[in-house]
Amino acid sequence: MSRSAVADAVVVGGGVIGTALAYRLAEAGLGRVVLLEQARVAAHGATSRSGGLIRLHHTVHSDTVLTARSLPVFEHWADHIVGDCGYRRTGFLQLVGPQYAEALAVNTAAASAAAGPRRAEVIDPAEARRLYPGLALEGVAAIAFEPDGGYADPARTATAWAAAAQQLGASLHEGVRVHEVFATDDGSRVTGVNTTIGRIASPLVVLAGGAWGSAPAAGLGVQVPVTARRIGLAQAYLPGAGRRGGPASVPTCIDDTTGSYFRPDGTDRFFFGVPSNPDVTLGHDVAPLSSKELSSALAAIAHRVPAAATAPLTGTRAGLDGYTPDKRPVIGPVGPDGLYLALGFSGGGFKMSPAVAELAAAEILDGQAVTGKSEQPLLAPYRLGRFANGGRGIVPEAPYAQM
Repeated sequence: MSRSAVADAVVVGGGVIGTALAYRLAEAGLGRVVLLEQARVAAHGATSRSGGLIRLHHTVHSDTVLTARSLPVFEHWADHIVGDCGYRRTGFLQLVGPQYAEALAVNTAAASAAAGPRRAEVIDPAEARRLYPGLALEGVAAIAFEPDGGYADPARTATAWAAAAQQLGASLHEGVRVHEVFATDDGSRVTGVNTTIGRIASPLVVLAGGAWGSAPAAGLGVQVPVTARRIGLAQAYLPGAGRRGGPASVPTCIDDTTGSYFRPDGTDRFFFGVPSNPDVTLGHDVAPLSSKELSSALAAIAHRVPAAATAPLTGTRAGLDGYTPDKRPVIGPVGPDGLYLALGFSGGGFKMSPAVAELAAAEILDGQAVTGKSEQPLLAPYRLGRFANGGRGIVPEAPYAQM
């Protein structure tokens, strides 16, 4: 790309949000869409370290609505996008203790209302054990079940979005870091970005860089409270974990009683999250998961999947994600006309990425990033303004201990 390059839109960030947005903008007919990723698509940030859980269940109803809108895209990927997102239907369980049984009923009803009556229901422990013999459920008082829940492959998903965008004429540039977003002299209008390969003129810039937040727009007075945190997951060998109905079968699951999540991976492997949330400094290497962290995570998982206690580990991942104070994303126009944010997803962006990209692209193309006169109501809760003047941000309607 030459130093005098011109685009109609520059999307910064090659994770699942940025690639999906690039695709939706190109699909809508926006001419020159340029996607910039500082490393390789789906390889550097949170997307490649995501567990890829596909679920409707949330404690914030606006999140539930976005995931309900996204689920059919994962289920019928080939009808929408090129490539394969790796969606696997394992069923999803949300487990809570007795003090959250009422909240679980509220959140399950919200999921059912958003996605359809057969998509989510409350089941008892005996039914859960029948469905997933590999589970132990001591201390669990209430369970939400989603038959169509499961997981997909986040890296394959982002790669597929990027490939689909390129087929529609978007250009992808990897290994390119954006240093600065430029605006007119009076600061009223975005004019482009300065990058490691030169300046790109553009009337629209979308920042979707995850943990790197809004840093390129700092010179324009844009400050988003996104903190970079280390995240981790691990994989173990667990024969039969993904063999539905078999004696070792486990679901895709979030266990609020232990603060853990896990899922099968294929037939004989098992993925689980490793809590690892210390703030980190961008630009430094992320430390691999330690033996202590892995042992602690496995001990929590073994409460629900006893076989995991002796399952040999086959791999680990550690990386960065961007967290906001309320652990919900910032989506929408901000600062000078032509600047749009889609970042700070706080570990929850993957499953809602199809809906976020669809709706954000509609806002951008309808003029929201330019005039501020039209908006997509489903994205309204996620504006940066919710943090103004000490605002608490989004408050869950029916919270749990860990969500």
